Amino acid sequence: MTLSDSALSQRRQQLGEDIFLLIMRETLRPLADVSVHAACFFQGLRLMGIDGTRWSVTNTAQHLARMTKMQTRSGSAAFAHIRMAALVELGTHAPLHATLGLDGESEMALSLPLLAALPQHSLLILDRLYGYASVLDVLQQQCDTARSQHYLVRVKDKLAAGVRAPLGDGSAMVEVRLCDKVKWRKVLKTMVVREVRGRVWSRTQGKWVEVRLWTSLGVEQAGAREVLELYARRWEQEVFYHELKLQVARSGLLQSHTPETAQQEIAALLMACALVAEERLAVAAEAGGEVQAAGAVRISLSICLEHTQALWLVLSSAQGLMDQAAQAELTRRVRAQIAAFALSPRRPRSCQRKVRQTVKDWPRMLSPTSVSTAPQYEVIKIA
Repeated sequence: MTLSDSALSQRRQQLGEDIFLLIMRETLRPLADVSVHAACFFQGLRLMGIDGTRWSVTNTAQHLARMTKMQTRSGSAAFAHIRMAALVELGTHAPLHATLGLDGESEMALSLPLLAALPQHSLLILDRLYGYASVLDVLQQQCDTARSQHYLVRVKDKLAAGVRAPLGDGSAMVEVRLCDKVKWRKVLKTMVVREVRGRVWSRTQGKWVEVRLWTSLGVEQAGAREVLELYARRWEQEVFYHELKLQVARSGLLQSHTPETAQQEIAALLMACALVAEERLAVAAEAGGEVQAAGAVRISLSICLEHTQALWLVLSSAQGLMDQAAQAELTRRVRAQIAAFALSPRRPRSCQRKVRQTVKDWPRMLSPTSVSTAPQYEVIKIA
């Protein structure tokens, strides 16, 4: 019996999104092994990240009835959007959990529930969107030190904090006040957290940029300079979204015509990303050495995806023609082929922060350039 595309779409709508989200919660899991993939950990803590992104959806009546288009400087955006926040294992680019917002939910509202899915013995790295007292309060409540759950978050430069006790490495324990949202002078709570301040040389801007970080890591776990260098690992979250949209999905525009099937499509893409991450680790194991220790980042996702899809097609067609031993050997040889294309260690490269079209406060890019010098960090001592 064969079903038309429209019939399949109707069946998917009847299923709803809950079954896909349930499957996603049951199947997505951490992949890195601390004894094998050393670069995916820091002091035995699994490097994790939470960040948000947007998916564009087609302009169908069903989508536009529920979602609104963003307003840009030149009018409405071309497509409506679904906002998503994802918890990702940074060393393997494997998603662990995600939340979706169809009704205009903010990135913060979608991100905070993901803290409940944070695995034990982990370090969560967050960008400065989360560098507020209200988020610090949630982090200190959700991150359980008994389960070795820690956080590292960049802080807004102008956020007030009082120095309580300077530390030997240049960092300090500071007091942060949580104030009422309406009566902003009313202090609801005072929290104590370790703050690290430093300067990072911006290779594209040609000047030093100051950075403030809050962390639950103690001085004995990570010195101030180590914390500054560690924050750079957050960029793997951006690489994950790039791979998810441009290489796995092949586009940031979803093909589904209803909000329910759009949620299903995103869940399926995340599960596909997890399968590819698992395969990349298997290929890295075939390569061994430094490539294996680096996790998935030294294995090209595009090459792995192309070879793996071809392998699945051959194995599907060879049912009954090849025994299990022959299938296992073919799989090993394909993985060895992919491993032969293992990427070199990443260059410390930085691209200029410019855009092709003129935007306020952004320089215009006429030709893309990049700088390949090593990053420079300096600790600013907190007195």
